[in-house]
Amino acid sequence: MNIDSLDPGIFGQSDHKAWLKLVERALKGKDFQETLVSQTDDGIAIEPLYERRQVGIRLSRQRDDLPWTLTQRMDDLDPSRALLQLGDDLANGASGISLVSKTSASAFGAGIDAQAPGLADALAATPQEALTLRFDGFASRSIDALIASTENPAVETTHLGLDAFSQDGAAATFTNDAKRFAERGFAGTIVNADGRVVHNAGGTEAQELAVMAASLVGHLRLLEEVGLAPEAALAATSLCLSADQNQFTTIAKMRAARLIFARVALACGVADSPPAHLFAETSYRMLTRLDPETNILRNTIAVFSAGVGGADEICVLPHSLTHGIPDPLARRLARNTQTILVAESHLDHVVDPASGAGGIEALTDALAERAWDIFADIEGKGGLARVIASGELAAMVAEAREKRVAKPIVGTTLFAMKTERPVTVSGPLGPVDGGMGLMPVRLDEVVS
Repeated sequence: MNIDSLDPGIFGQSDHKAWLKLVERALKGKDFQETLVSQTDDGIAIEPLYERRQVGIRLSRQRDDLPWTLTQRMDDLDPSRALLQLGDDLANGASGISLVSKTSASAFGAGIDAQAPGLADALAATPQEALTLRFDGFASRSIDALIASTENPAVETTHLGLDAFSQDGAAATFTNDAKRFAERGFAGTIVNADGRVVHNAGGTEAQELAVMAASLVGHLRLLEEVGLAPEAALAATSLCLSADQNQFTTIAKMRAARLIFARVALACGVADSPPAHLFAETSYRMLTRLDPETNILRNTIAVFSAGVGGADEICVLPHSLTHGIPDPLARRLARNTQTILVAESHLDHVVDPASGAGGIEALTDALAERAWDIFADIEGKGGLARVIASGELAAMVAEAREKRVAKPIVGTTLFAMKTERPVTVSGPLGPVDGGMGLMPVRLDEVVS
């Protein structure tokens, strides 16, 4: 049969009412809502069918003519091994390096010491062109110790990662540090508006976005104190979120972050603010200890979703992180997950492919609105710092974690292996710390 010769009208036209009649017949008396409508952890309904949105808003990366930055973590507790990994990553596809401090809330038992011998020299000598360098969880004095690396011509963009809310005592020196770094005129960002700790502690998507928004606004106030205009303060902020295996919610969450950023910018009197820099890291809470190879699939879906959702920079947690310091193979798989999706699947070639898709557009809007309500409540209670100090943030996240309906986890509660294969790691992990009064809790720890 010649497909081109088929009459386009052969399938006829239908409408929503006709579709519902067919569904009713197929359900054979089962309840439509219970059978076909699901809900997110925030209670947002996911309908089985949506109409295409005729006028969609394009939510793009900062540079939609370039692929997102393929960032690789530099977080090995052994400094000599970390330096070897740095060279391997840059020689094999990484375009960004995230230096993760062992005191970071996102270290998960790994992390490096800023005083490690040879670290600054190694960063200063990196040959990679257009390298992006990110600091995660470092105090300003530690960044100063490594700042010579940013004078390397190869380091095109630097994200300093200052965060007044992530750790106790961070706010005390924030304004002076931010002013000093702003005066140096870095290409990149100075502060993080970070929601990852909420996600990894068990919070919902809207809660993660709300804390990101509260952090953004809190930092804008602090940056205003040191003389940064709203435009400059917005440009100096990096939004940080987690990406997990829930494909559509992750896509919508990334897009919702941009809507929230634009709404905050408008409230600051910046009507035409450029897109925010959006950093996504794959979820720690979704990683399993049993059958850890299944984490490779979870990471792939997470990267796909973050890339399609418009992340400017993505970092993948290696699949074996739950067992120890990832070995070279695990790091290679983490790196190649992104490389294949960009170089072979060309996911970066379409700007905001979800624009106009009824289901994702509806979920994006609903997440943004739900997050804004939570954010407004945080602001009404005095801002993020007070909500953290009072324990209300921890209580809110704990409630969400306890209410979450446990779902089957492949390799852990579903199709579990009778005998686990040995896992090769480079070394043991240190203690896992949290931030904002929250501790990371993996989903498999809750159900196993």
